[in-house]
Amino acid sequence: MNKEINPKIHQVKVGLFLTIGIFITAISIFLMGSNKSIFQNTIALHTYFDSAQGLTKGGVVSLAGVKIGNIDVIDFDETKNLVKITFLAQDEFAKKIKADSIVEIRTQGALGDKYLYITPGKSIDTVKDGSELKSEYGNDIMSVLSKRGNESEKLFDAISDFQKLMNSLTAENKIPKLINKLDQTAGNLNESSDHFKKAMADGKFEKAMARMENVIEKIDNGQGTLGALINDRSVHDRLKSLLGAGQKQQQVKSILKNSVED
Repeated sequence: MNKEINPKIHQVKVGLFLTIGIFITAISIFLMGSNKSIFQNTIALHTYFDSAQGLTKGGVVSLAGVKIGNIDVIDFDETKNLVKITFLAQDEFAKKIKADSIVEIRTQGALGDKYLYITPGKSIDTVKDGSELKSEYGNDIMSVLSKRGNESEKLFDAISDFQKLMNSLTAENKIPKLINKLDQTAGNLNESSDHFKKAMADGKFEKAMARMENVIEKIDNGQGTLGALINDRSVHDRLKSLLGAGQKQQQVKSILKNSVED
């Protein structure tokens, strides 16, 4: 005869099975969400930054674009007054991370998540568990903008002002008028260019330049009234003496006036 199973024991077994299944599922989801694996050996490395804005625990760590681990701890180091970032790298990639490798904070795409990017070094020595790596700002556009600070704000202000200007021109229907004025200006320039070309073709411009050179040459040779005034040294001396005499007369007058008042 088959023994009857106690309903309570059956319920306990079912509940225990469901609990274990839910626990395993939750652990799997957590590990998948944090991109971690309990079956991989890792080493702990750390670096320092002025700011870790945008980085989160479990964030990706890549070596030359290859994912090698995740961010483990983000903490503030009071002794160095910097943010200390500890990350775990898979042991199989440890030999490829050199002692002079550099860690950067980069962005996945224009508005993507922040992650740690390790630039391979050239040193013979490799990192060990607990090693510290040097850090630098990333060279992607978002990292550069965040590094420039106030300068990037000026750039965005300029873009905003330009957008306001374009909105104003569009709202007041000034763009067609502006285009018409530009067309008129271009037409005037074309007319001026045509007149200049005609003058060049008729030889008027060359004649005018020849006359100008002739006048300047006569002035240099002392011909004419203007040439005599410019090239005659005595005229310069007379003007100088007259100016000097006038200054002396003013000085004498001021002395006499002061003496009379006294």
